[in-house]
Amino acid sequence: MKLGMYIKAAWYDLRKSRVYSAVYIIGTGFSLALVMAYLTVQSMHFDNSYPEVHRDRMLIIPALEESKDGGGSTSAMLSLNFIDRFLLQDPIEGVQAVSAITYEDVTVANDRGEALGTVAGVVDEAFWTVFRMDFVDGHALTELSLNQAAPEAVVCESLARLLYGRSDIAGERLFFKDREFRVCGVVRDVPQTASIAFAQLWIPDLDKEARAASSFEWLGHDSMLGDYFAVLLAEDRSGFASIRQTLENRVETYNNSAEAEYKLSFYKGIPTVRENAFTWSGLTSASFTWIGIGVMLFILLIPMINLSGMVGSRMDARMGEFGVRKSFGAWRGDILGQIAGENLLLTLLGGVLGLALSYVLLAVFSEQFNGMLPTETLGMTFSMEDIDAAVFSIRDFFKLKLYLLLLAIVLVLNIISALLPVMKVMRRPITESLNSVK
Repeated sequence: MKLGMYIKAAWYDLRKSRVYSAVYIIGTGFSLALVMAYLTVQSMHFDNSYPEVHRDRMLIIPALEESKDGGGSTSAMLSLNFIDRFLLQDPIEGVQAVSAITYEDVTVANDRGEALGTVAGVVDEAFWTVFRMDFVDGHALTELSLNQAAPEAVVCESLARLLYGRSDIAGERLFFKDREFRVCGVVRDVPQTASIAFAQLWIPDLDKEARAASSFEWLGHDSMLGDYFAVLLAEDRSGFASIRQTLENRVETYNNSAEAEYKLSFYKGIPTVRENAFTWSGLTSASFTWIGIGVMLFILLIPMINLSGMVGSRMDARMGEFGVRKSFGAWRGDILGQIAGENLLLTLLGGVLGLALSYVLLAVFSEQFNGMLPTETLGMTFSMEDIDAAVFSIRDFFKLKLYLLLLAIVLVLNIISALLPVMKVMRRPITESLNSVK
């Protein structure tokens, strides 16, 4: 009997045993959908994606710690003094670009006085190298953006539409922080999952001196602590160890110098994007990975164990059928092929259902899934009451190839779950099988 005939027989049996088939298909579909939703959320936070297309080559310095012999310690973000002295003055081998970034909550108004609360990213020129923004109008900030009567700003599409009713607003005016800005560019909305680059408005750093003065007033000395974090774009991820060692050596040299009033250290290290996602959460990247693997195995294996029990009960009920087949010369391979065909068909139907459910789950609960993993990667929160932030798109993060691989794994697990009942059928004597007919 060929595979096609097994499938036809399985289709007939599927229609005959509708309750069993429905439970099997729904159980498989839900398992696939839940695991795929989890994997999509993982992908959303850690894979290269807009505008953080270089996540696999990025290192982050989120904070420093200053300590004094015999005294306490203070940890905070970085000052421009530290970034300039340790990262920019003497270029680090293997580093393509270094960007200093800070964020602010601002209220921005159009030329009619209509105002909205939004998130502003205070960025430098290197920002546009580290992160790849899709411009729908205009251009990025340049060196000239700061040195004009009206400094320039870049906005996202949704903010442009809320303020001016359209996205092509390059040249229009914005007002915030008691200043007038001119829009030089409009970019595609950045999802909140891009937790390093996320903002709705990007401006040059107009308040360097004020931030430095505030830090001095807070700490009482010319500190290396401040309001910025640094993102280093490596030429290749294989250079991470060398870059980290270079920075550690520079800090050690500074600590041993006469000018070092306070000893510096990297607060929680120099993490990658994935490691940094857990820097402020209390988890480690490795522990979260193992937790995730455990969750996926639980979601997949529990239904498989239940299905195995269902298959066993069903094999007992069909023992007479298989006894008749064996009495007419059916080989063990025929029975095994029949059961495999039934499981294949039911799993494929469950796979189709799981694919549909995956899209539904990710579409309906996108905001909830967006909050499943740590998004406050730099220890900052934003006020999002006045404007809706873009959330992740299924089109950008759902990987059909990954789903097909997952379906293949589930298919193997389903067939394995049926092997024990099938072996029991094949080992049972024909007379005993025939006598089981009621």
